[in-house]
Amino acid sequence: MISAQQIKQMQSAQLIKLINWVGGQSRLAAELGQSKQTVYAWVKRGRISASAAILVHEKTNGEFDKADLRPDVISWEKP
Repeated sequence: MISAQQIKQMQSAQLIKLINWVGGQSRLAAELGQSKQTVYAWVKRGRISASAAILVHEKTNGEFDKADLRPDVISWEKP
C-alpha cells in the first residue's frame, strides 16, 4: 500500500518532470491555456489539477500519463 506522503512525492516529481520536459512553467501554462499563476499554484501545492492531467495526457500522446500525474484520482471523467 502506498502512503499519502509517497503519493504526494510522486505527484510533485511528475509535475517537475513535466515542467522540465515542456521547457518551464510559463510554457506549460501557455500549452494548457492556463495562467502562469495557476501553474505556480500547482507547483506550490505539489500536484497538477485532475482536469489538466487529462489535457497533458492527450497533448503528450500519453508520454505523461494522467494516472502518473495524479495517482490519487480513482475515476477519470473528461470535464
